[in-house]
Amino acid sequence: MDNRQRQQDEILALEAIFGAHAVEKSGNPDEHTFILHAPIDTMEAQLDLRFHLPDSYPSDTPPVFEWVCAHDMSARLRESSPGFIYPVRQLVLSDSMYDMASTELHRVWDEEMCRDVAVYSWVVWLGEYLSERWPQPLDPIPLPKDSVANVASSSTITNDTQSATSSTQSTKPDSAPNIFTGPPLEMKKSVFVAHVAQVRSADDVRAVRDTLLQDKKIAQATHNILAYRITLDNGSVSQDNDDDGETAAGKRLGHLLHVLNAQNLVVVVTRWYGGTHLGPDRFKLINNAARLALDQSGLLGKS
Repeated sequence: MDNRQRQQDEILALEAIFGAHAVEKSGNPDEHTFILHAPIDTMEAQLDLRFHLPDSYPSDTPPVFEWVCAHDMSARLRESSPGFIYPVRQLVLSDSMYDMASTELHRVWDEEMCRDVAVYSWVVWLGEYLSERWPQPLDPIPLPKDSVANVASSSTITNDTQSATSSTQSTKPDSAPNIFTGPPLEMKKSVFVAHVAQVRSADDVRAVRDTLLQDKKIAQATHNILAYRITLDNGSVSQDNDDDGETAAGKRLGHLLHVLNAQNLVVVVTRWYGGTHLGPDRFKLINNAARLALDQSGLLGKS
């Protein structure tokens, strides 16, 4: 197989992994360049990288990359989550970081087994490398509601959460599955509470979410992150998740259900923001709250 065919195969692989919209090809067929819009989910960021593929790539020379820019995707959530301010981070590539990235790209290509997937392998490395050096995503800052800031003390939030849970369960429609609510987890006045229910269909999932949102305290929480896994009659698995404005949190919650081999379960983690940025710790608390509720509900392992 000649180099050009191998290059086309690699571009098709990138489109399959990141999506066709993520690969922006040059309009000139004689220019073997493309821009890759690569997400870094854990950083809530997107990298825009231009690659030039020499005629001798991948057999004899590595690809060449050019840094275009990086986007702070968390700051773009303001349109989908009104009522919050998302601080913008400065995501830049210093000269020393650029040199390191160039050296690593050559090293990845130089490993024989990686030559046909050098770009993808290097982009994965670059995401991990930048995650250790860039500022972590910042928590949203709630705007005042009715001239009163939407920040409550942890004791108030916790008490309201407990009363909200009992209120939600008492007003649960007859058709909605029973909902188990786990204990609250707290850090720096932010409170996380997970709700778990058995479900058999997407309608059940909607019924659980609608039941929870009947409670004003839950409906006005900063985030209600959802994930579910349903085993269908043919043995396949139907699964989905919803970040509710907390980018990548739903995917992480869904991954937890997958790792635990959860069947016919939905988990909703409610978070009340307490006024202090938690950084990546908030993802741990979301999953820990979910795991605690799953364990205490006794539903894990049931089908």
